[in-house]
Amino acid sequence: MIKNTVIRALATVLLLCASPALWAQIITLTGADFKPLLGKQTGLYSFFAMQDGRLSPVPHQWVQWSKEGYPYFQEDDSTHLLGDPLRIDSEDRLLLRFEDGGPALSGQVSEQVVADLVVTHNDQEHHFYLVKNAYLQSTERYVQFDPKSMTIKSTDFALSMADQNLFKWNDFYFRGFEGENGQRQSILDTLKLRLSAGVFGENNRVTLNNNNLDPKVKQIISGPLAAMVYATTSVKVARIPVLRIHNYFLVMPQQVDIHSRFTLPGIADTVLERPALDISLDGNDLYDSKLVTSWTGNHVAITDGVLSESEKAMLAMPLKGNNWIWFGTGRGFDMLAQLAFVKGFDTPARLLYQDDASQVNEPERFAGQLPNVGFSLTDIPFGKEFYFITRMYYSQDSNGLPPGVYAKNLLTEPKARLLMK
Repeated sequence: MIKNTVIRALATVLLLCASPALWAQIITLTGADFKPLLGKQTGLYSFFAMQDGRLSPVPHQWVQWSKEGYPYFQEDDSTHLLGDPLRIDSEDRLLLRFEDGGPALSGQVSEQVVADLVVTHNDQEHHFYLVKNAYLQSTERYVQFDPKSMTIKSTDFALSMADQNLFKWNDFYFRGFEGENGQRQSILDTLKLRLSAGVFGENNRVTLNNNNLDPKVKQIISGPLAAMVYATTSVKVARIPVLRIHNYFLVMPQQVDIHSRFTLPGIADTVLERPALDISLDGNDLYDSKLVTSWTGNHVAITDGVLSESEKAMLAMPLKGNNWIWFGTGRGFDMLAQLAFVKGFDTPARLLYQDDASQVNEPERFAGQLPNVGFSLTDIPFGKEFYFITRMYYSQDSNGLPPGVYAKNLLTEPKARLLMK
């Protein structure tokens, strides 16, 4: 018995060491996975798991959703709450850390366990137990957003923003990443948002960037697994409103989701022609980093300050399907990014990739685009609301897996079964 226990414990340790990034992932379930508990008060239930031979509380977070299909914030008067904020509804989202789950219960416990939540993800099965009226509660918090200093800190990364502006991303540090000289280095130059359009004619083209966008933070919801921020942005040209944006940020320990709703009002058609939008992240001297996408075949982009023929071929291929971009620095930081088009998109989208040590692309803190990576949307129609989700997953060396395998593992949705006791 003791020998088998030691073997199982050793196997668990080896599995954890073999796949740290996957085990630290935040998984999202919906209220529909809790059908027997629909309508019950969320505050009655806590989540526990078997850890070190005992049933221990683990952090969880319920996220409310709107009837319109977005994360719900009370200060967003363009949406309406779906269901009761104090009860489990089918469209609620539940956040859990997959690594917090444990093995099945063995023996009797003193807690009032009402259900066993069995979560399967990439052939791994973890158990979470719902305990009613639990005395013990998890006090762990994995991410914080400070609106005064405009900084985000999680267990794995830190991000600062300038000028009290959510769109002016500055220093970005990731646990374990070092510069070429072995010292701490910001991975990021900045986030770049660029809206370009012809003003009163195609030949008079104007470009707005982060410096022209001033998002207003309307509400912050702090939780143990996600810091949620709602912000709005409006832009006028010649006193005519030409852009309205609603952003819902969900910041997690190794992940950032940005839900974006934007509209070019119909009246903007009298001012603008052929508007286009670029969204990208500019790296800080990330030489020898590699980029692979889900839609450009076997092409690999390598940051060396020169745009190769292979990289030019990648730029010519339109984005399609369930897209992803994998970016690896080879120095302890990788990112997987996905752009999910949810509503309104018939407009073409392509890869944005700039690899040039001398190219200027404002806003800019460090010289050059080394590299600047993102997406380009062209010929955006007027009078129509667009909704897309930008997801960015951060890891240390992608678990040592090839990009395609890592992306498949990371983006595969978990499956859940609720077994009532």
